Amino acid sequence: MSGVGFLLIVVVVALVGSFIVWLRHRKPTHFMSSVDDFQREMDALGRSPGTTPKGPRRNRPAGRDGADGGQ
Repeated sequence: MSGVGFLLIVVVVALVGSFIVWLRHRKPTHFMSSVDDFQREMDALGRSPGTTPKGPRRNRPAGRDGADGGQ
């Protein structure tokens, strides 16, 4: 097999891989996707200041952000 054949194989593999990555990371285009995006943004804006978002919350250890006066 010549060098051109190996080059052709590499180009084909790269194109197939690029196509797969593009398919996995493209924006959804179904009818309700824009409605879902809007609803997600409204939910984020509609939270009261005292409420926390759903999901796990990690607490930062005290003294790492300089709020304790450097002690």
